[in-house]
This record gives sequence, structure tokens and C-alpha cells, in this order.
Amino acid sequence: MNFSQLPLELIDEILKHLDAISLAKSRQVCRTWLALHAQPKYKQLWRQACVHDIGYDVLVEITGDRTIFSDNHLGHSSAAGEEGYQKTYNIDWKAIYQRWFRSRHIGKWPCMITELEGHSGQVLDVKFSGDRVVTCGVDGVICIWDGWTGCCVMVLRGHLDSVTSISLRQTPGLWKNPSDTPHDLLASGSRDCSVKIWNMKEGSGVAVATCHGHNGPINCVSFGDNSFLASASEDCSVRIWRISTGNCTCYYTLSNLGDWVEHTRLWGSDTLLYVTVNGKLALSSIADQQILSSIRLKASNPLLPRVHGAVLRGQNVLVLTALNGLFFWENNSNNSILNNFPVIGPCSTGVVRGTCLAMHGALVTVGTSSTGAVYVYHLNGKWGNQFNKIHCVLQVNKSAVNAVSIDDDGQGPCLAAAGDDGIVKVYRWFPPSV
Repeated sequence: MNFSQLPLELIDEILKHLDAISLAKSRQVCRTWLALHAQPKYKQLWRQACVHDIGYDVLVEITGDRTIFSDNHLGHSSAAGEEGYQKTYNIDWKAIYQRWFRSRHIGKWPCMITELEGHSGQVLDVKFSGDRVVTCGVDGVICIWDGWTGCCVMVLRGHLDSVTSISLRQTPGLWKNPSDTPHDLLASGSRDCSVKIWNMKEGSGVAVATCHGHNGPINCVSFGDNSFLASASEDCSVRIWRISTGNCTCYYTLSNLGDWVEHTRLWGSDTLLYVTVNGKLALSSIADQQILSSIRLKASNPLLPRVHGAVLRGQNVLVLTALNGLFFWENNSNNSILNNFPVIGPCSTGVVRGTCLAMHGALVTVGTSSTGAVYVYHLNGKWGNQFNKIHCVLQVNKSAVNAVSIDDDGQGPCLAAAGDDGIVKVYRWFPPSV
């Protein structure tokens, strides 16, 4: 049968009913079909595949823009609908699907390892920004590295004590060129009680704003959508800052929380997660400044920090505890912990003590203290049954892993692990295209 002579209407119907893998392979049918894939209207077939296979929250995380999935952006009537339809029409949905799909090749395809050496002392946090890697540590500086060559391209100075946490504000859209900067602002929190804002695009090396107001060391900072930034402190408070050009103002403060606040996360511009050192987890509404729900984790040893990491995606929370592994918590009517998953490593005689946690797309990574390994989980469905099997294990070093980050730089999936030895290891995989 000569597929190139089929009516275009019939080809359209065939392509609409293909899954993503079959859609990608259909380019090989003939030259006519290959040419059709280059037409703009066929982007919507990849949008359909993304929505069907990936899910809303992950797509928001990848693109940094939740408005493209609203009803008005599905091409309904009204001027706003037309504008929204054009916005979603111009997105490279195939590239989004590729990034999500190829993450499953971590540990299975050729890998390149780059070591970043330059910090004097422990590295406390690490993040990706395109082909750049951003790190901070006890030496009080923030380093921006070329993730391919391992060269430090910029050092940001200004804090008077250890820099404990960094967060990057994503520019909405999908960046194809890894040399582009997918983030416009960098926030850093320090034990000097301040939060500083840096411009990622200017490259001046000077903070554009400093947020003062906390009376204790900053343990965590987290950007949300648009202009909001959250900071968690040992003064038992969380502050929400409104960030604009050249300044930051305190939008509101959650104070007197009963203990140091170890972790905070923002989802969009409406939901805040915070975790205290004594094991209290709470979700708060930014709009009305009310607690939506909260739980408290029990600890067998009250002297140990109960939570070593937390991530928020939509209404789902994943936390890494000191002794009991991973807890999955959904903000539902019961406010209950749905599942607990011990972190069991290969050749391990018991539960491995996790030290840090990161999530991106379909991947969850856990760094460990006793083994210096990083465990990678691949999520394929609801979180509740995804942590019984480790996808792959990376033996990073012999010292504790303080921070992990997982991302895709446009060329393939990448992972960074920072340790007590002051060295950051960057792993890059090279899977085939979908």
C-alpha cells in the first residue's frame, strides 16, 4: 500500500489515534508523512500526547506556566481564548514529551561524569540552570559552573556566613538550547539571616536586592510562580516575599511556629508547604493566609531532625524522614499519610538513612549519608505505589551527600550530587531521541 497517496484527511485521523511512540515512528513511513510532521498544526498531536501521558502538575513544572492548561487556552471563544490558544499552539510539545520520556534512560545509557571543585568546605545545595550548575556552601559563596567543562564561570559574594539554600525562578517556556538561561533570578539564603536576590541574565556578580526581616539563620528558600519567594528560618517563621525589579517586600509572615523551620516549598502562587524541625508539616494558602491542613510525624529519637527533605507538587507532598524513609502525603479531606516507603539499598542490611531529596518530571532522587550513594526512582503513575523498587543507584563518593538535583538540560537528563568533601559530581546521560 502506498501511504503517501492517502488523502490528508485520512492521514490526520490515523495520526490522531496513535500513541506518542507510534506518532514519533510515523515520520519514517514516507517522505509525505515526514513533511506533515513539520507542519505547525501537528504540534497539537504532541500536546494531546503530553496531556494524556504526563499529567497536569508535571507539565506545569516542566514549562513553568500553568496558564497554558486553563480552559481559555484550549481555543474556546473570546479574545482571551484566542490569545491563549495561540500561546499553547506555539509551544514545542514534542520537545516536552522528549524530556519527560528520556528520563527513564538514566542509568541505562552512556554517561559522562564531570567533577566541580572550587568550594572550600561542604557544599550545601545544588541546582541546574540549562547547562549551568549553581552551588553554595559553608564558605559563604555561590558558584556558577559550566556543567560540561567543569569550569567555574562566576562567583557570587555578599553573604557573611554559610549559604545554606538556593532557588531559581523559572522563566515560562521550554528552552531548547542548553546554553540559554531558563531562569532569570537566583535567591540565596544564609546563616547571616538574610536572603539575597541575584540576576541570572546580567551576570554582574552583585545582588540586586537583599531581603531583611528574619532574626535567625535561613534554612531554605523557594521560588513559586511570578513574584513570590518563601524563606524558612530558625527564628520559627516563614516569610513570603514579593520580588520585583531591584527590591523585595515582605508579603506576609507565618510566625511563632513552635520550632525552627527546616524546609519550605511553593507551588505556583497559591500553596505553601513548610516543615519544622520537630516534624510538623503544614500546607498554607497564600491568598487567604490560612492553614489548609497539617500533620506531625512521630520520631523514635527526638534528638534527630525528623525531616531531611520535602517536595511539593500540586496537592501532593513527598518527605524524606531521618529514620523511616519516604512518606507520601496527600492534602485530602482526611489529611492523612497515605504511604511510608523505607529506603532499602542494594546489599543493605536495613533502612538506609537518606539525607536529601529532589524531584523533577518522572524522577525522584534520594542522597544518603552512610553509603554516599544516590538512589533514583522512576515514577510511572500515582506516587502511592512507586517507591518499592529503585530505578538505579549511583555511587557518588564515600562521604555523605548533602544535596541532589535532577533535571534535563535540553540534551538529556542530568543529575548533580554535592557532598561533605566540597566536590559536586554531575552525571549526564545520552539517550536516543523519542
